[in-house]
Amino acid sequence: MNTLYKYNNKAVARRAYIAGETIKLYANKVRPNNMWIEPVTINIADGVNGDIQAYQSTDFDTRVNYFENYNCNFENGYYTSFYVDVEVSR
Repeated sequence: MNTLYKYNNKAVARRAYIAGETIKLYANKVRPNNMWIEPVTINIADGVNGDIQAYQSTDFDTRVNYFENYNCNFENGYYTSFYVDVEVSR
């Protein structure tokens, strides 16, 4: 089985996040599996962790806004792309 990424829009990613799936966040110009930039993963089960106030919330929009404020720029893209792991058997 190979693990691939499936691109989702924000509404689909929000539903998957609420369902308990791990969402990978990239800036929109960054390709997945880039050797230079690692994804930011969010999961509702992570709950309250870390010192950063945005990550002390389990709200999807708060976490995405925090990601966009600190990771999206001219070079990487101004918006967030959402990816979810998908298992594919061949």
